[in-house]
Amino acid sequence: MERELINDLKDWIKTFLAKPQAELSNLPVCPYAKPTVDNNTIRFKFVYDDLEEHLLDLGRNWTDEDNEGKVEIIAILTPTENYSEEEVADITEAVNDELMPLDIVILDDHPEREERMGKLVFNFGKCILCLMARLSVLNHASEQLAKNTEYYKKWPKDYLEWVTLWRFKETPASLKKLMP
Repeated sequence: MERELINDLKDWIKTFLAKPQAELSNLPVCPYAKPTVDNNTIRFKFVYDDLEEHLLDLGRNWTDEDNEGKVEIIAILTPTENYSEEEVADITEAVNDELMPLDIVILDDHPEREERMGKLVFNFGKCILCLMARLSVLNHASEQLAKNTEYYKKWPKDYLEWVTLWRFKETPASLKKLMP
């Protein structure tokens, strides 16, 4: 089952996240996701219990390289039935409070909390998915998208705040210009 979920996640990255979308000014949902699969810089971990402790442990022991090479993303997968969407949100918030000062951030996706912009639904949907990455790298990528593309042009303010702005200590000028 783990191998199947990894294959499903890789397929979702390649066929959905990498596909240009009108809602995103004809840019991919995540322009940076497919290269992590293509370049083998994404790692996959399965967690079945104690999600908060596992996330903290992974974050505290983050390494930018392992025996397979460069690491940009760790995808942590957990069965949906193990945690409610509220529990995942609470866990992620607590973990981010500790890890963000260490330049690590967690983005979560729970199948029961639909992430939607217009007709576009962003959820992986097959399990709880937590993505761990360097905060500075993720924020730099968001700034570049705001500065050099129209990626965020159609984003509602509340969605921009929920998905992106919360990660910054101060809203960068490139993103501030998107605020009404």
